[in-house]
Amino acid sequence: LDTTEPPPPWFKKAVFPVGSLRSVGFHDDADFLLIVSEQGRGVIDCIAGQKLAREHQEYYEDEIRLDADGIGPLAGQKVRISGLYGGGLPNSTSDGWSVETVTLSWPEKILLLVEPGSWFYGSLYGQPDNFRKVFSGSEIRAKGFSPTGRTLVIATSSDLTIYTRNDVG
Repeated sequence: LDTTEPPPPWFKKAVFPVGSLRSVGFHDDADFLLIVSEQGRGVIDCIAGQKLAREHQEYYEDEIRLDADGIGPLAGQKVRISGLYGGGLPNSTSDGWSVETVTLSWPEKILLLVEPGSWFYGSLYGQPDNFRKVFSGSEIRAKGFSPTGRTLVIATSSDLTIYTRNDVG
Protein backbone atom coordinates (compact mmCIF):
# COMPACT_ATOMS: atom_id res chain seq x y z
CA LEU A 1 0.00 0.00 0.00
CA ASP A 2 1.85 3.09 -1.27
CA THR A 3 1.39 6.61 0.07
CA THR A 4 -1.12 8.51 -2.06
CA GLU A 5 -2.63 11.93 -2.28
CA PRO A 6 -5.71 12.37 -0.09
CA PRO A 7 -9.17 12.06 -1.64
CA PRO A 8 -11.07 15.20 -2.63
CA PRO A 9 -11.83 17.66 -1.12
CA TRP A 10 -8.49 17.31 0.74
CA PHE A 11 -5.21 18.50 -0.73
CA LYS A 12 -1.67 18.94 0.53
CA LYS A 13 -1.29 22.61 1.38
CA ALA A 14 2.29 22.76 2.64
CA VAL A 15 5.23 20.92 4.17
CA PHE A 16 7.40 22.85 6.62
CA PRO A 17 10.77 21.59 7.85
CA VAL A 18 10.86 22.00 11.64
CA GLY A 19 14.00 20.77 13.35
CA SER A 20 13.44 19.04 16.71
CA LEU A 21 9.68 19.62 16.68
CA ARG A 22 8.25 18.79 20.11
CA SER A 23 4.59 19.80 20.10
CA VAL A 24 1.79 21.36 18.06
CA GLY A 25 -1.61 22.73 18.99
CA PHE A 26 -4.53 24.48 17.32
CA HIS A 27 -6.33 27.64 18.29
CA ASP A 28 -9.89 26.78 19.37
CA ASP A 29 -11.68 28.84 16.71
CA ALA A 30 -9.29 29.14 13.77
CA ASP A 31 -6.82 27.06 11.82
CA PHE A 32 -3.81 28.69 13.46
CA LEU A 33 -1.27 26.10 14.57
CA LEU A 34 1.27 26.76 17.32
CA ILE A 35 4.51 24.81 16.88
CA VAL A 36 7.01 24.29 19.70
CA SER A 37 10.50 23.06 18.83
CA GLU A 38 14.03 23.14 20.20
CA GLN A 39 14.47 26.37 18.18
CA GLY A 40 11.51 28.23 19.71
CA ARG A 41 7.88 28.71 18.70
CA GLY A 42 6.02 29.54 15.52
CA VAL A 43 2.45 30.03 14.34
CA ILE A 44 1.15 28.91 10.96
CA ASP A 45 -2.12 29.84 9.28
CA CYS A 46 -2.87 26.38 7.91
CA ILE A 47 -5.56 27.52 5.46
CA ALA A 48 -3.21 30.05 3.85
CA GLY A 49 -0.13 27.85 4.32
CA GLN A 50 1.79 30.82 5.74
CA LYS A 51 3.95 31.46 8.77
CA LEU A 52 2.37 34.20 10.86
CA ALA A 53 4.86 34.47 13.70
CA ARG A 54 8.24 33.11 14.71
CA GLU A 55 10.16 33.39 17.95
CA HIS A 56 13.66 31.92 18.27
CA GLN A 57 13.91 32.16 22.07
CA GLU A 58 14.21 28.90 23.98
CA TYR A 59 10.79 27.88 25.30
CA TYR A 60 9.43 24.83 27.07
CA GLU A 61 5.78 23.88 26.95
CA ASP A 62 4.01 22.71 30.13
CA GLU A 63 4.48 18.95 29.86
CA ILE A 64 2.02 18.26 32.70
CA ARG A 65 -0.87 20.53 31.63
CA LEU A 66 -0.04 19.92 27.95
CA ASP A 67 -0.34 23.55 26.95
CA ALA A 68 1.92 26.32 25.71
CA ASP A 69 1.83 30.11 25.57
CA GLY A 70 0.83 31.45 22.19
CA ILE A 71 2.77 34.05 20.22
CA GLY A 72 1.81 36.39 17.36
CA PRO A 73 -1.96 36.14 16.74
CA LEU A 74 -2.17 33.65 19.65
CA ALA A 75 -0.32 35.90 22.14
CA GLY A 76 -1.89 35.92 25.59
CA GLN A 77 -3.59 32.56 25.04
CA LYS A 78 -2.85 29.09 26.34
CA VAL A 79 -2.90 26.55 23.51
CA ARG A 80 -3.54 22.85 24.19
CA ILE A 81 -0.76 20.81 22.62
CA SER A 82 0.00 17.33 21.39
CA GLY A 83 3.41 15.83 20.81
CA LEU A 84 6.43 14.55 22.65
CA TYR A 85 4.77 14.66 26.08
CA GLY A 86 1.37 13.26 25.09
CA GLY A 87 -1.93 14.92 24.40
CA GLY A 88 -3.87 14.57 21.21
CA LEU A 89 -5.52 16.44 18.38
CA PRO A 90 -9.03 15.43 17.24
CA ASN A 91 -9.01 12.15 15.30
CA SER A 92 -12.25 12.98 13.48
CA THR A 93 -14.24 15.86 12.06
CA SER A 94 -17.88 16.72 12.72
CA ASP A 95 -18.80 15.52 9.21
CA GLY A 96 -17.19 12.09 9.55
CA TRP A 97 -13.60 12.22 8.26
CA SER A 98 -11.14 10.39 10.51
CA VAL A 99 -7.49 9.39 10.78
CA GLU A 100 -6.24 5.98 11.86
CA THR A 101 -2.70 5.00 12.75
CA VAL A 102 -1.72 1.44 11.88
CA THR A 103 1.54 -0.42 12.52
CA LEU A 104 1.85 -3.38 10.16
CA SER A 105 5.64 -3.75 10.25
CA TRP A 106 7.22 -2.12 13.29
CA PRO A 107 8.64 0.51 13.52
CA GLU A 108 6.85 1.84 10.42
CA LYS A 109 3.63 3.67 11.21
CA ILE A 110 0.99 4.27 8.57
CA LEU A 111 -1.55 7.08 8.74
CA LEU A 112 -4.84 6.54 6.94
CA LEU A 113 -7.35 9.25 6.05
CA VAL A 114 -10.75 7.54 6.25
CA GLU A 115 -13.74 8.90 4.34
CA PRO A 116 -17.09 9.60 6.03
CA GLY A 117 -19.23 6.48 6.37
CA SER A 118 -16.20 4.21 6.05
CA TRP A 119 -14.25 2.15 8.50
CA PHE A 120 -10.70 0.76 8.29
CA TYR A 121 -12.00 -2.77 9.01
CA GLY A 122 -15.17 -2.27 6.97
CA SER A 123 -14.48 -4.93 4.34
CA LEU A 124 -14.33 -7.59 7.06
CA TYR A 125 -17.93 -6.82 7.97
CA GLY A 126 -19.46 -5.94 4.62
CA GLN A 127 -19.13 -2.20 5.29
CA PRO A 128 -17.39 0.57 3.30
CA ASP A 129 -13.62 0.81 3.74
CA ASN A 130 -12.66 3.89 1.73
CA PHE A 131 -9.35 5.30 2.94
CA ARG A 132 -6.00 6.57 1.66
CA LYS A 133 -2.54 6.04 3.08
CA VAL A 134 -1.26 9.61 3.44
CA PHE A 135 1.84 8.98 5.59
CA SER A 136 4.36 6.26 6.26
CA GLY A 137 7.32 6.61 8.61
CA SER A 138 8.88 5.47 11.84
CA GLU A 139 7.58 8.35 13.92
CA ILE A 140 4.46 10.46 14.20
CA ARG A 141 4.90 13.11 16.89
CA ALA A 142 1.33 14.42 16.52
CA LYS A 143 -1.52 14.00 14.06
CA GLY A 144 -5.10 15.14 13.81
CA PHE A 145 -7.62 17.70 12.73
CA SER A 146 -8.18 21.32 13.65
CA PRO A 147 -11.35 22.08 15.66
CA THR A 148 -12.88 23.57 12.48
CA GLY A 149 -12.32 20.30 10.58
CA ARG A 150 -10.68 22.17 7.70
CA THR A 151 -7.09 21.12 8.46
CA LEU A 152 -5.28 17.84 9.02
CA VAL A 153 -1.69 17.97 10.29
CA ILE A 154 0.97 15.30 10.56
CA ALA A 155 3.99 16.28 12.67
CA THR A 156 7.24 14.36 13.01
CA SER A 157 10.37 15.45 14.86
CA SER A 158 11.65 17.02 11.62
CA ASP A 159 8.69 18.31 9.62
CA LEU A 160 5.06 19.31 9.52
CA THR A 161 2.67 18.33 6.71
CA ILE A 162 -0.58 20.25 6.33
CA TYR A 163 -3.66 19.10 4.40
CA THR A 164 -6.65 21.41 4.02
CA ARG A 165 -10.08 21.47 2.43
CA ASN A 166 -12.40 24.29 1.45
CA ASP A 167 -15.78 22.54 1.64
CA VAL A 168 -16.51 23.22 5.33
CA GLY A 169 -19.05 25.92 6.09
